[in-house]
Order: sequence, then structure tokens, then C-alpha cells
Amino acid sequence: MIVFSPLFIMRSHLPDPIIIHLEKRSLGLSETQVIPGKGQEKPLQNIEPDLVHHLTFQAREEDDPSHCAVPISTSLIKQIATKIYPGGSVSQILDEFYGSGKSLQPMWPYNKKDSDRNEQLSQWDSPMRVKLSVWKPYVRTLLIELLPWALLINQSKWDLWLFEGEKIVLQVPAGKIIIPPNFQEAFQIGIYWANTNTVHKSAAVKLVHNLTSPKWKDGGNGEVVSLDEEGFVDAEIRLGAFPGHQKLCQFCISSMVQQGIQIIQIEDKTTIVNNTPYQIFYKPQLAASKPRSGKEYFHVPDSATFSICPGGEQPAVNSSSLPCWDLMPDISASALDASLLQKQISLAFSPTAGADSSQSWSLPAVVQQEFPRQSVAVPLGSCRENGFCTRAVALTYQEHLGVTYLTLSEDPSPRIIFHNRCPVTVLIKENIKDTPKFEVYCRKVPAECSIHHELYHQISSYPDCKPKDLLPSLLLRAESVDEVTTEWSDAVDVNSPGTQIVFLTGFGYVYVDIVHQCGTVFITVSPEGKAGPILTNRTLEKMVTFKMFITQLSLAVFDDLTHHKASSELLRLTLDTVFLHVAPAASHLPGEEPGAALFRLHRVELCCGDLQLDNQLHGQSSFHFAVLVCQEDKPDPTQSAKMQGLLASGRDLEEYKKKCFIKLCLTLTEGESFLCDINEFSFELKPARLYVEDTFVYYIKTLFETYLPGNSLDGQPLALSGGEWTLPVQVRQHARALVNPVKLRKLVIQPVNLLVSIHASLKLYIASDHTPLSFSVFERGPIFTTARQLVHALAMHYAAGALFRAGWVVGSLEILGSPASLVRSIGNGIADFFRLPYEGLTRGPGAFVSGVSRGTTSFVKHISKGTLTSITNLATSLARNMDRLSLDEEHYNRQEEWRRQLPESLGEGLRQGLSRLGISLLGAIAGIVDQPMQNFQKTSDAHASAGHKAKGVISGVGKGIMGVFTKPIGGAAELVSQTGYGILHGAGLSQLPKQRYQPSDLHAAQAPNSHVKYIWKMLQSLGRPEVHMALDVVLVRGSGQEHEGCLLLTSEVLFVVSVSEDTQQQAFPVTEIDCAQDSKQSSLLIVQLKQPRVTCDVEVDGVRERLSEQQYNRLVDYITKTSCHLAPSCSSTQTPCPVVPVEPLPSTVKTYHYMADPPFAQVFISRFTMVKNKALRKGFP
Repeated sequence: MIVFSPLFIMRSHLPDPIIIHLEKRSLGLSETQVIPGKGQEKPLQNIEPDLVHHLTFQAREEDDPSHCAVPISTSLIKQIATKIYPGGSVSQILDEFYGSGKSLQPMWPYNKKDSDRNEQLSQWDSPMRVKLSVWKPYVRTLLIELLPWALLINQSKWDLWLFEGEKIVLQVPAGKIIIPPNFQEAFQIGIYWANTNTVHKSAAVKLVHNLTSPKWKDGGNGEVVSLDEEGFVDAEIRLGAFPGHQKLCQFCISSMVQQGIQIIQIEDKTTIVNNTPYQIFYKPQLAASKPRSGKEYFHVPDSATFSICPGGEQPAVNSSSLPCWDLMPDISASALDASLLQKQISLAFSPTAGADSSQSWSLPAVVQQEFPRQSVAVPLGSCRENGFCTRAVALTYQEHLGVTYLTLSEDPSPRIIFHNRCPVTVLIKENIKDTPKFEVYCRKVPAECSIHHELYHQISSYPDCKPKDLLPSLLLRAESVDEVTTEWSDAVDVNSPGTQIVFLTGFGYVYVDIVHQCGTVFITVSPEGKAGPILTNRTLEKMVTFKMFITQLSLAVFDDLTHHKASSELLRLTLDTVFLHVAPAASHLPGEEPGAALFRLHRVELCCGDLQLDNQLHGQSSFHFAVLVCQEDKPDPTQSAKMQGLLASGRDLEEYKKKCFIKLCLTLTEGESFLCDINEFSFELKPARLYVEDTFVYYIKTLFETYLPGNSLDGQPLALSGGEWTLPVQVRQHARALVNPVKLRKLVIQPVNLLVSIHASLKLYIASDHTPLSFSVFERGPIFTTARQLVHALAMHYAAGALFRAGWVVGSLEILGSPASLVRSIGNGIADFFRLPYEGLTRGPGAFVSGVSRGTTSFVKHISKGTLTSITNLATSLARNMDRLSLDEEHYNRQEEWRRQLPESLGEGLRQGLSRLGISLLGAIAGIVDQPMQNFQKTSDAHASAGHKAKGVISGVGKGIMGVFTKPIGGAAELVSQTGYGILHGAGLSQLPKQRYQPSDLHAAQAPNSHVKYIWKMLQSLGRPEVHMALDVVLVRGSGQEHEGCLLLTSEVLFVVSVSEDTQQQAFPVTEIDCAQDSKQSSLLIVQLKQPRVTCDVEVDGVRERLSEQQYNRLVDYITKTSCHLAPSCSSTQTPCPVVPVEPLPSTVKTYHYMADPPFAQVFISRFTMVKNKALRKGFP
């Protein structure tokens, strides 16, 4: 490959183009070129190869060029290109120029915020710097970069003035990028306000170039805030001087280092994002905090109104920065600290002015970090939507790298929906016990109308996940016309679904219907006359019940990447007696409320009799556990035999549900779309065993990561044309999680009991044997929170449960002999010793004697099992740690491979233990000589120096000496361990479960042919072939020989293909053959080919071809169907003409036999019949 590249390339990071003067002083020549800015590259032209050129820079034509000249020459490349790039392939070289990494590089002005970057600033005490470097790998091109010390970006909506001390430095218009001067002291930003004819300034900001320098206050010039090279600070500017005409502007000044340049960015503190399809108007206000509740009316202040466009396809259009906050007139002049004030925002869909303006604006929503999500009911004005006079908008609050993001989205799950069926306006007041954190207003519900609402309790408690969350009661009152204050009604309990009757002063008794569904509370207030249709106006609907029973379900995970010639089995999940039942659930539904069409509930019940997750790599690798998850007590096979289908009796079904291993109950809500929401969730798990090994977990995790496709664009922002930027990925994801919370009426996870065995291969081998862990019930409801908060609550609940059992965890360590397991076994034995005789005593003398015998046997069995298991685990743990301390990797791997072969009897255990003890003794003696020789051979092969060789020999001597002490101890412990395992397995006392199925590897040579292979390689001659089905069969020859084959059914031809030869054997037209299953042998497929004898009769009129049997049958079928539509003639009515059928021509029939699986054969016959009828044009009307 030949690459043509220029000698010198110039890249300018300045915001404007720059003029360079290229001087060839030895020749007395000088040239001028214009270099574009903004990080663009341009090659230098008219360059002499072996000549020193001097570059001088000029900002504008009216300015003088720089005095300092930068000499460049081709000899500089040899000095700079110190890194030797390996000789890559052509694709690797081209990837450096045109690869995906080129598009992911930061674009000028490099203002993308990234909290993970940590780059050092190149210079801060000089205004400009010239950097020389290699342009690209593999080429000898010199890159000349012109770098400013900093870039100042004004991303706000204000034209800002920059002050240093008391003097004005320069003006930065909105959206402008400039190169700031080198600040010698703290700087300030200011805004010119025409109403006061004054430039109002912010607090002073000091640039700090030492990350360890502290923040300080300068007593002489007021407060000074320090800004690090990587950080951000807040700045505030208060505009105006008179109360009621003041505004507060808030900015975020951030600093970051990109490309060695300090990027200083000034942007508005708050950004509003509109994800709704409507244009929204908003009033940002700053009011004094008044924590009270019960105020009935909210006066909309006459403040500045801003609008934001509806959310569209372009993300940059639907986001807008908030310019300023209006200070309310009730704020006193002494309240100068903005932190004591409260931000609030009102929303509207139309900026109606005048007397009706209060009807168009929503109640103010507080903008604070502790209220991340609020459901704002925005009035629709005079129009209505499905009976609603409001529209629910979710307002979310997020802070990311100093900027506050307010996201407006359509609320998919409003918290409360009020339906007022009364002819009067109803006021609703929340009964708040504690002092609220902001002012809470009463909610007004117009007559015959519906609104959305959210209680203060719901706003302040989101996204908490409490065990029991009770809503406060509500008070109702009818709005009086004559402005006479009436009393509030009795409290209405919102937590109790059903109907309540309350009395409204000035109106009468009303019915209050409360329904909870999918995180929404539906409250309907109806007078006595309109309460009747709620109970009577119901329509009957179809009820569908679905049941499914699976005797056994097995799912296997295979690894196709590690070995290309074989697919090895990794994991296998086996489920026994799975029962699924879906049926409608009883619910309290209201009547025909407009806009509150509640959805139907379905109850889903999933039961599993037994579950086991096997490690199929146990016999092939050095993993310790063959089973990962299983049931502690295996189910009774007689009980599972009773539940063998859907026709089981109700009693057997209930007994099966009580004893099943896993029970999952869901209540689903059928929505308007095909998706269903989970309303209630209940999970129950019988006592189980869990076996965890860290090496296996790491191996599976690493292997699964290779299965997933890598996405290099993860976490990258969406870039737009023109240098615009969109919202950060974290903000979009967090807003989506806040808007779409987890909604559950009830979540219950029954108590869980586990026996956990853990093997950790750290510096020291640590193992825990059957540690008992008990977790209490986890119950929450109602739940309205984020998924992250719910997972955190679950993690804290089970972590606390495991912490309380820490004593059992320590007592179950094998290195201590598992005393907890021994105590548990002895306790179970003693319990059986007294329990079984007592149970027998209640049934009679014979049962009592049998109980005494079984109790004594169980007592001896548990004590023997616990003692042997404790001794065996201690010996195994000691042996493994001694093998690790021997520092002989070959010896350790050999011992681990042998440990997987557990003995089945006492004799086999003694034999294996003695043999391993002998090998350990021999290895200890031979290791003194073998270890130094191995290290010497490794250093010799690596051509190391004499010092390294001596160091290796000394290290080998040390390993050999260590093995002399550790290997015999490990061998003796292994003798005890193998003997104990032999006794346990021989007596049937082993605790470790076994795999349900042996692993099966799928070799690539034995894999079946793909159907696409035949289409691509054999059927291209047919144009565009359509293979309806490919059936793997065994070809049965007339001589009795059998060969593997495949039947390819196309629209016109049935092909017979030999798998071994990959060639076409036969081809039959589908219209000339019949296909059927043998009546006696279902696996035998018969294909009959009928070949008629075609004869030609020479007649007077010429040659006529006789019809075939199939053509004759089609003709008779057509005449029979159409003869009924013909009008009878006179002659036909007088003398009927007899129809004499023409006998078909004799034909020869050839029969072919193929062996196939009966289920697939039946499907093939059905598809063949369909294709043949279509080819014969049968079945059409």
C-alpha cells in the first residue's frame, strides 16, 4: 500500500481563521496562507523538502504579525517520532485514518462534559502555544497545532460582560466563543439591565490551577469562589432594584481540560426539556417559603411567561434554558439570600390573560432536589378531553454536573383521578398532620368534570419504598356561591377501596367510590341520583381461562465460541411438573365513568414442582460443584405421579400447589394496548440449596460477555449538526426512570430458607459448608417508586438477613471443621429421636414401636453423618490449602483433578487416599531437585541473564523446601478426606446432589444441514425457489440399504437429496405423486408416483391427446359444480341424456419408502397436501 501525505499539516484550535506567514529565509521568499479555525486541518503548500521554514502568525489583516517565529523542517519528524509503530495490515492502517474512532473524537469547542476524563492543562500563564507532533501513525507528516490557553463559551441566553477586578475586560454575546485573557485575579460576569441602566455583577470567581488548593473568602472584595481546572461553580446575578420588578439569573460556570486547553463554559443553571407533543408555557417564580396547607385559591402573578416547543424528532428543539426567575412582590428587601427562597413553576397550554388567567394555569410546582417527580395537573381551559378538564404532566428534577434539568413528559400513571358527578364545584383538601415543606393548596373540581391530582404526601414520599404506605384522609366541601364559608365534611379514607357516604354542607349526601388500580387511585364523587348506574349498568364480557401443564422442561446453554469444532454444554436448567393457570380475577370496578375506563384484571399462577440448575462443566474442568441450585428436600415421586395432567382432581391440584418448590402469583392489568401491567406480585420458595464457587462465576461472566455484541457507541451523546449538543445520556435515562416508575399494589416475597455452600479461591482457600440462611418476609405495598429504589430495598432486606446469620456463616467454615453443620445434624437427630415415637404413639402401639426404631436409626444416622462430614470437610480444606502453600502448580492441578473422582465405597476411598499420600511423599522428595531444574530450564529458554538464572534456581530451591513440609501434610489430610468420602458415599449419607443429565457435546461434523444450504447451492436454477419444508429422512432402497437424506418440498417439485453426497437423487412433480403415512408403522413415509401410459390414436381430424387421470378428475369436478347454474333446455327436459363415465387410462405406480420422525412426518404430509392443492388449483371457491 502506498500512502501520499503532505509534509506539514496545520490545525488551529482558535475560534476564528488565522493568517500565517511562511518564510523561506535562505531563499528570501515569503508566502501567506489562511488557516481555518475550530479544529480544522489544512496542509501547508509550497513546501521545500530539505529547507527550514519559519512560521509567524497574524490574527487579523489590520494587526501586526507575531514577533516570535516557529522553525519547522522535515528533520524535526525524526526527533519527534520516537514511538515505533508496529507494521500492521492494510485494514489496520486504513482504520487509523477512516475508522470509527475518528468519528468519536471530541469536536470543537470540546465542551462535552465527561466526569470520567482527567486531563492536565498544558499552560495557563501564556496566551498561545504551538505544538509539534506526528500527524498519524505509519506516515511521516508533521502536525503543527495552534493551541490557545483557554476557550470561554457563553451558552446562556444573556449577553455577558466580563470583569477582572473593577475594570471591564470584554463583552461576550450569547452563543459566542472567545479566547479570554490570562486572568491575573478573580473575574466576575455581569448583565446590563436597561430598566436600571446598570450592569449587575455576580460574585468573583478565581481560577485555581492547583487541585489541592482550598476554597477561601477574600474579606476585602467580598466572597470569592474558586474554580478548579475540572469542576463547576454557581453564579447568581440579581436584576432590578424595586420589589415586584426584580429577577434572579443563575449560571453554572464549569471548567474542563480538553486537548490541553482549559474550556470555561457559562450556561444557564436550569434547562427545561419538553417531551410532550404540546407547546407548553411556563412562569418561573421565586417566592418566600410559606410551609402551610389548606389555602383555597391561588392567585396567578403577573410575571414573565416563557414557552417551549413540543417534543419532536430533533432533541435540540424541545429543550430550552430558563433565563431568569421572577421574584414575587411579597419578598422583603432583607431576604437577599436566594437559598432562603423557594423556586416554583406554573404550567399552561395557552397563555390566557385577563380575568380567566387563573383557570388556565396550574398550581405552582416546587422545584427542589428532594422532590424528583411531580404530577402537575395542567388545565385545558374551556375544552375537555374525555371528560377531563386537566392533562397530567410529569415534572422531573435532576442535577448533572452543575446544571438542573426539568423534564416535562406526559404522565403515564397519574396518582389520583377525581370524577365529580355533582352539579356543584367540589373542593378537596388533604389532611396533613405534619407541617408541609411548601405551601399546599386545595384542589377545585368543577361540576360534572374530571381532573388529575397528586397529594403532598405522594410528592414528598417519592421514591421511598416503605413497608406500609398509608395515604392521608381527604376532606370535601361544596363551593358556595355567596362566599359563605362552609364546613368541611368528615374525613374520607382513601386507603380503603369501596363506597363511602359523606355529607356536604349546602348540598347533601354524596357517594364517594374509591378504586385502586395500577398505582392510581380513582375517586368518584356522585350524588344520590347518579349512584345507581354504578351498580346496575354492567355489561357481560367473555371470560377466558388458560391452563397448561408441562411434565418436564429442560433448557441448556451451549458454548460455541471456545471450541469451533464442538459445542459444549455449560448449564442445564431442569423444571419438573410446571403448571400455568391464567384466569380473570375478581375486582371492584366502577361504572361508566368518562375517562376512567378501568381495565380488567387477570390472575396468573405459575407453579413448579422441582427445579435444578446443573453445572455441566463439572466433569471437564476443575470446578467443585456439579449442581448450583436445587431443592433441599426432594419431592415425593408418588405425589408428582398424581399430578400428571390437566385432568387431575381439585384436591390433588391443591395438594400439588402446597408442596411445589416455586410458586409465583401475578395479577395483571389489561391496558389499552396489548401490554399488561403487573398489579400484584407474590413469590414463594421452599427451602433450597445454593452452591456458589467464585472461579465458576468469573468464568461464566467472562464467557457470557463474549456472547453479547459490543457497542462502541454506548454512553456517547447524540451529536447534531452545527455543533449543537443534546441532553446527556444520564439525564435522559434518569428522566425515563422517573417518569415510568414501578407500580405495584402489593409485593410479597415469602420467607426464604437457604443452605448455602461457598468456595472462594483467594490467597487462602475458604469454604463454607451448608450455611443455613433464613430471610423474613419482604412485603411492600402500595409501591410507586423507581426500579433502582426497589432493588436497593430488596438488597438491604436480604443483606440484613445475612448479617444476622453471620455466626452461622463463621461456624460453617470448613477450615474450622464446620461446627455449625455438626450441631445442626445432632439437633435434627435428637428431634427425630423424640418426634417419631410421639407421632407413633398417637396412632397405636405398633406405630409407637416403629417410631422408636426409626427415631433411634435417625439419631445414629444424623450424628454419624454430622461427625464424618465435619472431619471430611476439615481434612479437605486442609489438604487444599497445603497444596496451595506447596507453590507447585503442577502438583496442585493434579490433586484438584483427582479430587473430582469421589470414591463410592470405603475400600475405594482407602485406596485413593493411600495412593495420593504416596504420590505426595514422592513429590516432596523429588521437588527438591525438580523445582530448581524447572526454573533453570524456563530462564534458559527465555535467554535470561546469569543473574536471572541464579535467581530462578534459588526460587526453585525455596519451593522445593516448602513442598517438603506441605505435601506430606496435604497427603495425610487427603487420606482422611478420601476415606471419609468413601464412608459417606458407601452408606448413602452424601449431601452433595448429582446432575440430572450428563453433558452432551454437539460436534460440528454431526450437525444437520441448514435448509438455506439447499436454496443457495441446489435450487438456484429454479429462479426464486420457495422451500415450504425440509424433512430429514432415511432413504430406504429396494435392496434394504438405508442412507441419510432430506425431502425438499417446493411449490412445484419434491426433491430427494442425499446428505452424504450433497447431491440431488430424485425429483417428483407434486401434481403427480401422493404422500401418506404407513398405517402400521407411523415412522414410515410412503411416496407414490403415478405414471400414465400415454397413447395417441390416429383419427380423421388429426392427432388428439387423451386426458390424464388427474385432468379427467378436474374436468368432472368442474362440470359437476357448474352444471347446477345452467338453465335446462327443451330437449333436455324431454329426453335425459345418460352420462357415461370414461374410464381412465391404466397407469403404473412406483412406491418409495422413507423413514422419519412421526410428528414431523405428519406435518410434512399436511404441508404437502396444501402445496399440491394449490398447484392443482383446488379448494378455490
